[in-house]
Formats: sequence, C-alpha cells, structure tokens
Amino acid sequence: MPADTLLIVFGAGGHGRVVADAALASGAWRGVVAADRDAALWGGELLPGVPVLAPAALTDLRGPLAVHVAIGDNANRRGEAQAWAALGPLASVVHPSAAVATSAEIGAGCLLAANCVVAPLARLGAGVIVNHGAIVDHDCGVDPWTHIAPGARLGGAVRVGESALLGSGCTVLAGLRVGAGAVLGAGAVATRDVPDAQCWAGVPAAPLRRR
Repeated sequence: MPADTLLIVFGAGGHGRVVADAALASGAWRGVVAADRDAALWGGELLPGVPVLAPAALTDLRGPLAVHVAIGDNANRRGEAQAWAALGPLASVVHPSAAVATSAEIGAGCLLAANCVVAPLARLGAGVIVNHGAIVDHDCGVDPWTHIAPGARLGGAVRVGESALLGSGCTVLAGLRVGAGAVLGAGAVATRDVPDAQCWAGVPAAPLRRR
C-alpha cells in the first residue's frame, strides 16, 4: 500500500485494538481510524489517537483508503469485508515483530500479530488471522478466513481449510489437515486429520461434535 494511505479498522473491540496497535507500530499508514456498527462506540477512541467513527462517516474520508476487518469471528469477518469492499482495497496488517519469510505468500486482509512466525513457502489466504506468538511452519497452506489463535503451532506442510478456528496453544503435527469450518480446541494436539466442520479437543485431539 502507498505510504499516504489511511487505514480503516472495521471493528472496535479487543481484536480491533490488536490490529490498530500493529498498524501503528508498523508505520505503514498515514493514519488509522476505526469504525463499528455499535452506536455506543461512536465518538470514542479505539486506542489513543484512533477515533471510532459511525459507518456512515466512512464515505466522507479522503483517499487513498484501505480497509482491514478486525473481527475475530470468521463468518462475520468475511461478510464485513464484502460489505466494505467499495471503500478501498482489503489490507493486510503485519506487526513489526512478526517473523515472515520472504517466500511466504500473504493474502489480502490478513493480520500477522506480534511475535508470530510465518515460515518459508507458507501460504495464507485472504482474511487469515495469525495471532500473537502463533507459528505457521514451512510449506503450510491456510485457506481464507481462518483464525489461528495465540500460541497455536502448525507443523510443516499442514493444510487448513477455509474458516477453520485453531484455538489458543493448540498443535497440529506436520503434514496433517484441519478441515474447512473445523474447530480445534485450546491446547489440543492433533495427531490425525480433523474432518470438515467438526469440533475436536484434547491430547491427543478427538471429535466432540459436528458444527
């Protein structure tokens, strides 16, 4: 993105604060503003110096503009990204402490939070969250709108389907697949493939139910 681009962070909750902090730390934008559908938040600040605007006010902003949807829920994040596409391109935000290999592919609208690792030849689709301290090892493929929570660890060549949720501190062993829409619970260790749309937890991880 050009350095004179204003970043709109859509979502003024806790995840929005993480995104805004990373964007400010990166120094990649001429400024950062936030927006939210909750009228109770309008006129406040997401972080010091980051105002929270009503969605209707976004059309008054002067370009160039870019949008990052800072909503942790995968389906809502994807929906809001589509809703605000006309404002400007979907922007990825990378905290300066994130370790990102030069050969990694990062899709539009991703968040790479503080101290995460995205290793060589890893591929992230659009809207993926790699949260604080998470590791996406070499040759992994993560499909769009997935959330990899803080401290999660993906071994080499793991495949993750669209809109999956990998909970805090979980581990996926090398070469396995986590299916589309699947949930792997916090602290779980996946030692075999997790099918689409199933919730797994435990060590080793086992199925709990279908979503």
